[in-house]
Amino acid sequence: MSELTPEKFFIRDAWYVVAWPHEVTSDKPLARTVLGDDLVLFRTPEGQAVALEDRCAHRLAPLSMGRIESGGIRCMYHGVKFSVTGQCAEIPAQPAGHPNMCVKHYPLVEKDGFIWVWMGNATLADPSQVMDAPWHSDPRWAPSRGYLHVKAHMGLVADNLLDFGHLPFVHPNTVGAVEQAAFATEVKPLADGVLTDRWYVDVPASRFHQSVGNFKGNVDAWHCFRWHLPAVMSLDSGSAPTGTGAREKAHGTREGAIEFHHIAALTPQDGDHTHYFWVHWRNFDVQDPTMTQTVYDNIMMAFSEDKAMVEAQHAAVRRGSHTAPKAIMADKALTMIRHQVAKRATGAS
Repeated sequence: MSELTPEKFFIRDAWYVVAWPHEVTSDKPLARTVLGDDLVLFRTPEGQAVALEDRCAHRLAPLSMGRIESGGIRCMYHGVKFSVTGQCAEIPAQPAGHPNMCVKHYPLVEKDGFIWVWMGNATLADPSQVMDAPWHSDPRWAPSRGYLHVKAHMGLVADNLLDFGHLPFVHPNTVGAVEQAAFATEVKPLADGVLTDRWYVDVPASRFHQSVGNFKGNVDAWHCFRWHLPAVMSLDSGSAPTGTGAREKAHGTREGAIEFHHIAALTPQDGDHTHYFWVHWRNFDVQDPTMTQTVYDNIMMAFSEDKAMVEAQHAAVRRGSHTAPKAIMADKALTMIRHQVAKRATGAS
């Protein structure tokens, strides 16, 4: 396992989820730190979502303490106004804004229920590369969504998501089951991530899946995901009655199944904290708000278990040790991703 350093695990030329759309309003600026950069997010009265450096170019006062106005934001220390592109638009008692008094502008895309920000070279930002989440606008799928602030390096949080071998041990009473420990994960490397398939055949349903699926016997369950560099997981999971051919069938055609699509988007705040945005879509009881809350409660319970483990791990790593970590077979996917991230971050060929 590689040493945890921002240089190895923070890719700047990439899209990161920075907020939910409802968090970015025209009423009050939102302060959020990403990759160590302090950002101010706001929506103009005209409806445009904007991300700027959270520093006034005059005396470096936080623009998140400023006032949103038509076409931009005004620092409430001395009244300097900045446009949505970070240009100085107005200085009180001066005939014009100063051309050199600008703040950094971050490209931003609002898509499929997420707000994404580009943290690197703005000329390389390609909105078409923002991943799709088609379930957001598909009435056959209903979302539960949440956020965690994890006191751990993003690399450790990513490791946790990339390894479903921990489910029987960290989550035996939520989304995992002890019987899942005997099943291996198939891993396929991609140029910009990995694909995995992990199937559990003829096992009792996890407590969560049993509570919402009411299965009469054993199930065939699955966790299959694609990891998108640097840190977004798109997961297909579910359970179907054993013997109904779930593995051979496509989504929506599995007899008696409960099925989920999940996106987990990790955004580094800094070397010791991670923003964790997630959405869990389901294909059953889509009009039932009680089920939406039930799914949320179960997922948050499981993720709280992950959070406790990863935060304890992070603290142990930061304290240091004479023992170097060793890899096991279950680490295949996360080892691939760590190598890909380090290669991308250092510009190695």
